[in-house]
This record gives sequence, structure tokens and C-alpha cells, in this order.
Amino acid sequence: MIIDFHTHIGRSRDGASQTISDTLSTMKKCRIERSFVFPIDEANPGPSYRKLNQKIAGITKRHKNIIGCARLNPNELDASFDEIEKAVKNGFRAVKFHPRSDEFCAEQAKPLLPVISQNRLIVILHTDHHSNCHPQDWFSIFKKFSKTYFVLTHAGKDVFHQAVTAAKFPNVYLDTSTISYYRTGVILKQAGIKKVVFASDVPYSHVELEIKKFELLLPASKRKFVFRENARKILSL
Repeated sequence: MIIDFHTHIGRSRDGASQTISDTLSTMKKCRIERSFVFPIDEANPGPSYRKLNQKIAGITKRHKNIIGCARLNPNELDASFDEIEKAVKNGFRAVKFHPRSDEFCAEQAKPLLPVISQNRLIVILHTDHHSNCHPQDWFSIFKKFSKTYFVLTHAGKDVFHQAVTAAKFPNVYLDTSTISYYRTGVILKQAGIKKVVFASDVPYSHVELEIKKFELLLPASKRKFVFRENARKILSL
């Protein structure tokens, strides 16, 4: 069984879409035990994604194999604090930051981290090679909030070497969704199989495609860490 750390629900402004029915169907087909679900980049999401986070809350109440993740926009700090409080009440396990889509830097998100850490929420952080999305921008935060787990999506893309360095922090893990077969192999070798978690990034990639990368790169005895064991550690299961 597999735990998927990165799935979206909704219709993005770029045209990508995913329904909960789509997600549940794929989970059953691909033997996904649990999936983290958070809002996609929809139009009119409400203050700090309030309307969309509320939809996720409804989904988690109906489907116990869905793990709630609240998306936050640090440009709207007061609303973000409210969304963290609601996320905790709704049993969410994580929050999602997307510095590129929401146009903010690490320092703008920093005021939210004490409350996130206090409530033992996981931080799923979009990273890539664009401005504000470099893993190294968050190194001081990773160090200061050492009891908070961070999962770096896409392992930094073109700056994946920064993500590999970030994975040296005990509380930082990497998600290799949408990363090439070659780069995924380099990341597994350099960061180690115990610092990578499975993530599909549906609808931007496909669960079966992301699974196949690890089937080609790792023997079954080692795939279990990426597919399940690392996630179970983060979730304290």
C-alpha cells in the first residue's frame, strides 16, 4: 500500500482539474492507502483559500482515507491564522505553501510557523527554480522549527541539488513528483531512500507514472520506504 503526499482537488485557473471521484477511483486502482489532498489554484478561493479549504474539510469527513491539507496564502496573514485554527479543528494533518502561485517569500510565511509547529502540522512546500521557490531560502526556517516536518514538492526542480542539501535537515523530506526519471534517481542516491516520500501531483502527473519511476529505480525491498515507511514516520503511524 502507498501513501500519496501530493494531490489536488478542484479546477485550476490553468485548466487542470481533479474531482474527489477521480482521486478515489485512482487510489483504488493503484492501491493508494491514503492521500493528502489540498486545493488547486482556483479562481476566487476566498481569503487564504478559505472556501476551498472548507471543501477539503467536507471531503475528509466523508472519506477517511483522505488526509486534509489546508492551503495558506501568507499575503493574508490574519486569514491564514484563522485557516490554521480551522484546519486543526477539522483534523487536518498539514498545510500547503505555494510561493510561486501566491507570490510570497519565506520571510512572509515565517510568522505562521510557530502556530503550525505548535499544532504539529506538516508543511508541504512548493519548491522549484523560480524566484521565491528555492529550497535554500527556507534553510533557517527548517533549522529553527526543527520539530516540524517539511516536505519539499518537486524536490526543487532545476535546483534539485539545493533540495538534496535541505534533506540533510532531519525534519526535511523530498517529493519527486513531475521530476524526470534521471533526476529522481540522482535524488534517491544523494538524499537517500529514507528522505523521499511518494507524491503524484495529480492532475499534473499520474499516479501510475510516478509509481513506475520507483519500480524502475528501486528493488521492492527499498521501495517500501518511499511508498509507505517514510510517510508513516512523518505521520507518527
